[in-house]
Amino acid sequence: MNTKFFLVPAVATAFYGRFSKLREIQKATIEPILSGSSVILTSGTGSGKTEAVMAPLISKYWRQAIQDNVLFILYIAPTKALVNDLEKRLNTPLSSLGLRVGIRHGDRDDLIRSSPPHILITTPESLEVLLYRKDKALQSIKAVVIDEIHLLYNTQRGLQIAISLRRLIKNLSYKPQFIMLSATIGELKYIRDFFLGNSEKSVFLTYNTNRIIDAHICHIKNKKDFVSLIHQLTEGRNTKLLIFTNSRRECERLSGMLQSDESLQGFVYAHYSSLSPEVRIENEKKFSSMRTAICIATSTLELGIDIGDINAVLLWGIPSGVDSFLQRIGRSNRRSNKTNVVCLIPDYSTSVLIDALQFAALIDAASKGDLPNREPYELFGAFSQQCLSVIGSDNGRYTRIKDLCDLVNHKIYFSRDIVESILAELSSSGFLRSHDYKNQYGADQELYRIVDMKLIYGNFGIGSQTINIYHGKKLLGEIPIINLLRLRRNSKIRFAGKCWRVINILKSEGIYLDPTPSTTDVIDLTYGGNAIPSDPFVINRTWELLHSKNIPINIFSRDLQKKVVALLEEIQRICSINQIPTVKIEDMIIYFTFAGSLVNRAVGLYTGKTDFKADNISLQVSSPINWTSIPNDPLRFEEFFPVLFESNSEQSIYQKMLPLHLQEREFIQHWVKDKEISKILNRLSQSNIIQIKDSSIFLKILLS
Repeated sequence: MNTKFFLVPAVATAFYGRFSKLREIQKATIEPILSGSSVILTSGTGSGKTEAVMAPLISKYWRQAIQDNVLFILYIAPTKALVNDLEKRLNTPLSSLGLRVGIRHGDRDDLIRSSPPHILITTPESLEVLLYRKDKALQSIKAVVIDEIHLLYNTQRGLQIAISLRRLIKNLSYKPQFIMLSATIGELKYIRDFFLGNSEKSVFLTYNTNRIIDAHICHIKNKKDFVSLIHQLTEGRNTKLLIFTNSRRECERLSGMLQSDESLQGFVYAHYSSLSPEVRIENEKKFSSMRTAICIATSTLELGIDIGDINAVLLWGIPSGVDSFLQRIGRSNRRSNKTNVVCLIPDYSTSVLIDALQFAALIDAASKGDLPNREPYELFGAFSQQCLSVIGSDNGRYTRIKDLCDLVNHKIYFSRDIVESILAELSSSGFLRSHDYKNQYGADQELYRIVDMKLIYGNFGIGSQTINIYHGKKLLGEIPIINLLRLRRNSKIRFAGKCWRVINILKSEGIYLDPTPSTTDVIDLTYGGNAIPSDPFVINRTWELLHSKNIPINIFSRDLQKKVVALLEEIQRICSINQIPTVKIEDMIIYFTFAGSLVNRAVGLYTGKTDFKADNISLQVSSPINWTSIPNDPLRFEEFFPVLFESNSEQSIYQKMLPLHLQEREFIQHWVKDKEISKILNRLSQSNIIQIKDSSIFLKILLS
């Protein structure tokens, strides 16, 4: 029997009517969802996850929802752009069933319509608004879907969601279903544990799409190389290219390179977070409608936003990890069983061969479906925010400590002592006040201040101040205010993939621009944020790949192939995977650990090497290291945590409200919970050094 007929026929037709056969993932979700189970699902980008969970959810609750005319599904997505896109995708099948789909985020609130929605798509922060105002619409929720869950896992926003779900349950007389989706989850039970607690009964579903990755790795030495490659990919045929960069600055730089070529002008669009929603949507529509076009983006287009068919994805620089790599390449050729990706080593790379091998390691991991495993982090900052939100939403009235403890009783590490220490810190900072003789806390003046400033709803990093930029009355976006130090009237800048001339600067309002055809003397804007951190999983896998006999050499460009083969032959000739190649140059010893910069720094500190230098692949010291003395337990490095992990601007205001010892405990989570760190430490502690006699040849190949 066709699995479709386990669904209500009208629902099956609305979602799958045009398909003669359901995908395996779409079949597998029907029974557990119809039976009322919570489901955590991972499947490749573009595999139909949304439809796979929405069809059975609608089928289960549809008739009752129509009869009661209430909101019954809450769909949470991490960005406003994805919320908007999901509404467009779901509106057709849902409206055919007489269901209304609506949006709630900072730009729109469909709950205030005369006919409110049956399905509400929202962000974590807008859910917080609904909880804070005790919106009655939440009293009929039967199911909660959280999309792109990997972006929230092990983050403050994720902890906020985890606690928000507890608040939601508390206000219901029953327990709703929870559905969580992603294309890039390593261990599904970790997702369950972080968001729902390890006692929550859940069904775990994993489906690999088995798409072939057609990859090519090449080095772009200059602008000419880059423009020439784009011409090769687009000339003589209709081609849509999506180019991912790791920064807004590089996004604009590449846009400038392509816009300066006459034959490409008018085909190039930029997409990143500093652009206003209006400009981003405008660029998405233009790109989607064209037969040949190039879009240069940051991570803003990693998610499932619909911009039409993409023929190939180009990666400018190594992504932050395998999950980001998979999300990016998953945008290519969604209608076929093959994804086309060109991995570009940028012109500014100082280690071309290592970058090429890291790309190869990412391709290898993605092809095999291998993802890093990071256990649930012990986070606390968002709990501060949630305590203030709960008390603030109750008009500041005194709330029992026990009731606040109940918000995190699914978190094993959250003891009552920890809760009380956080509340005491909030009290000493003027946000809360303790009751004179009861175990209760109520609001103090600082809480009302952050409510008035509308800071109560989110857990974003503090970041840098920004200033708006305009063309006439149209808001183009925003840039860090530090750029005012370099901008004057008539200065030229790149923004949104175009060149602009500054016509006025009003610090209280913003910067006003006019388009300019001139591309000379253009100032590259400065954006905040740290460099893309190295992923221990990728670095360690690169080392493993160097000892493999099965690297597909044909994925490298011709000029890289000879160098890669030479390095493989040299590495495999001089050492095994459990040895550390070592070079002595004058008074310095260089250990090629391939351990990542964080592990190398930790080893340097642990061994007391005050003058060490560490990067992703090597540790340079002035005296020998006894590698057998290196602990394989990450916690053994505790003495050096204050140096390794420092406070930074990415903290939210609520993290900064924590007692210092809990702030420090948060900083070390990616060190103690990432299984790859333990794996690398174990490898190093069991390795012996191998002195390279002809160091000049080795270094020449490795660093070429």
